Amino acid sequence: MIRHRYFFSVAVLALLLMLAITACIAPQEQATAPASNGADAIALSNAIADVVEQVMPAVVFISAQTEWGFFQRPAIQTGSGVIIRPDGYILTNNHVVEGADRLEVTLPDGRTFEAALTGTDPLTDLAVIKIEGQNFPTAPFGDVTQLRPGNLVIAIGNPLGLEGGPTITLGVVSNTERSFTLGETTFYDVIQTDAAINPGNSGGPLVDLRGQVVGINTVLIGGAENIGFAISTSTAQPVSQSLIAPPHRVIRPWLGVLLSTVTPAVAAEYRLVRTSGVLVARLVDGSPAAKAGMREGDVITHFEGEEVTEATQLIKALWRHQVGDRVEITFWRGEEEKKVVVELSVERP
Repeated sequence: MIRHRYFFSVAVLALLLMLAITACIAPQEQATAPASNGADAIALSNAIADVVEQVMPAVVFISAQTEWGFFQRPAIQTGSGVIIRPDGYILTNNHVVEGADRLEVTLPDGRTFEAALTGTDPLTDLAVIKIEGQNFPTAPFGDVTQLRPGNLVIAIGNPLGLEGGPTITLGVVSNTERSFTLGETTFYDVIQTDAAINPGNSGGPLVDLRGQVVGINTVLIGGAENIGFAISTSTAQPVSQSLIAPPHRVIRPWLGVLLSTVTPAVAAEYRLVRTSGVLVARLVDGSPAAKAGMREGDVITHFEGEEVTEATQLIKALWRHQVGDRVEITFWRGEEEKKVVVELSVERP
């Protein structure tokens, strides 16, 4: 009996000792956790600052002056751009420089240069201008295929013409291959982000945390909050190369259609039988697609045997071909599936 009481007393003491040790350790763990989280936040903040310090010298302010009216009064359009080659080639938006009589570029270090227009591509809203000189700071293109929804990105530009150099905003990627129509312009292959983009940001770079350009900021949606778009470098990089090289324009195959991704809302609006695919929302008379027998309201489901479910996907597949190529397109007209072979012509001027 005494032996049992002895063992019971020892067990109770051991249990109390374990509870005391646990009580001492738990507060220490709780105390160290916030410190660790704080260190991680500081490391991320410093990484973002390093990216900004790396890229900012290549982000320029663009002033585009146009003479108009009877008295030739100047109208000034401002925007941003990014230097992509050390010999002074700058990538920006077409709408920033379109119709300008005089272009002036200011670097973050205060130097100002007259700029010449090299080439424009209204379809993608991209343009290349050039300043004279050598050894300019540049920002490299990144691999946009590595970008995922949820990744952090940084928008750098000159919104509202504010003094003191470029403005930096931080956001997350919502979508990497968005397509949409705004007014009379259709945007393909754009990145959607919630990084703040304001007038004057147009043409500036959207960069990842590697300090590489993944997009060219192009448009914000009026009336919406935290929705901005940047032209993906998967489009911007080859377009810039074509604009820099003679004949300083992009020559691409042309179908002659305005495309829209079929969503439940689009299917309801157009009373479509198909609930997925790419809608021919508009068709140009005499275009290759029209000559092949396609009509507005057709829903394309396959291009060269490959299933297509988004307008951007179809546009990218089309741009991989050359003028004169013959391509097979499968589409639905109502409840009937059809196939046509379209001979691609040069893009309409």
